[in-house]
Amino acid sequence: MFFRRAIRRFFADDRGNVAIICAVAFLPILVIAGGATDIARHEAYRVQLQDGVDRAVLAAASLTQTRPIEETARDYLSTLSFSDDIELTFTHSQTPTLREVRLVAAYEMETAFLPLIGINSITVGASAKAVERRKNIEISLILDISGSMREGGTPNRLARMKPAANGFIDAILTSTTAAYTSVSLVPYAGSVNPGAVVMDAMGVPRQHSYSSCMEFVNTDYAIGLVPFAQRTQVPHFTYNHQGVSYPGLEWSWCPLEATSITYLSNDAAALKTRITNLKMHDGTGTAIAMKWGMMLLEPTAQPLVAQGAANGYVPAAFANRPAAFSDTNTLKFIVLMTDGNVSDQYRPKQYAYPRACNAATNGSSSSACTTIVQTAGDAVTRMYAVCDRAKANGVTVFTIGFDLGSSGRTQMRNCASSASHYYDVSSTGIDIATAFQSIASAIQKIKLTE
Repeated sequence: MFFRRAIRRFFADDRGNVAIICAVAFLPILVIAGGATDIARHEAYRVQLQDGVDRAVLAAASLTQTRPIEETARDYLSTLSFSDDIELTFTHSQTPTLREVRLVAAYEMETAFLPLIGINSITVGASAKAVERRKNIEISLILDISGSMREGGTPNRLARMKPAANGFIDAILTSTTAAYTSVSLVPYAGSVNPGAVVMDAMGVPRQHSYSSCMEFVNTDYAIGLVPFAQRTQVPHFTYNHQGVSYPGLEWSWCPLEATSITYLSNDAAALKTRITNLKMHDGTGTAIAMKWGMMLLEPTAQPLVAQGAANGYVPAAFANRPAAFSDTNTLKFIVLMTDGNVSDQYRPKQYAYPRACNAATNGSSSSACTTIVQTAGDAVTRMYAVCDRAKANGVTVFTIGFDLGSSGRTQMRNCASSASHYYDVSSTGIDIATAFQSIASAIQKIKLTE
């Protein structure tokens, strides 16, 4: 009986239970509280590591980056207190216009409390991928060098245009962008001179050697490359400039060889020299100029460009241009500057050369020895056909009207990709330099957002 009562009293006695319960519960509480601290440290480390990896992958993926990927990444992670213990792996791919880098970083963080339940470390991980895609740029810069460019006060329009166009070249062709940007310079007056060597290489039958312009037929303006061998050479003549003595004003309707097209160049100095040396000629054949500018962006012109590259007329790096209109890595632009309405297209009634057609040499009006082969109205229609073809194929068209009248402004506004792509330059409004710089900035923005 005594032992039974003793056993019952022992089990019935609850003194000291709190201490026992606390002792038993202490370990889980310690694990929970300490584990939370370890988890908070893990999150802090993860945030630091992810931030470092994000910055590192952006730097490593830059197309201008010349250092090894791991070296670049390690530099960006070096500010982390645990950088020496980070395990870094990466993959990458690169083409001339694209660089893609993926970084994966891992750090084994030692735990302070979780070892109580056998967890001695937790992996802190971070990963990121960055892609820099460079857009190739093809530009046709079309500049009006008609005789009216001598007007407009002091300095005259031509003198104001040259430094503005050179500023555009400087903005477009930088040490970074020149590798993937080509500029074709297309000066024009009554017609466009593609250059004697190029015209002969295209198979246009040569009738004289004074200049090298070619005729287009009306159906040429809405198509791509024209069948050059089936076209004729423009006679060497003048309609308005017989006996001119103004400095920098040449005689002919077709620009002379020194004012011929410059093809797909990224040599800023050479382009600026060509612009600085431009001289004015007779007539305003904007439709013809637009046709040439667009042809230099037409994918069907690629074999001719490749031939030009093989003969040193085009940089070898651009031998595969113009790119296809569907090429998502290429942006195409036309920048057209003119100071006058599109003019009638005149030709001598007799194919003789050189030939001046005006009262001073013929004793009568210039119409006595010339005929209109294309009215100004028809020429505007042909110009619009080129503008429409450009816009339909993703070419962005910027136009600059230099002291234009109302009809000229309408022509340039209608040709441009939109009203905001037309720049109205006048003595009372925006100046020519601002217009060119604004277009250069717009091209850079399009390059970044497309």
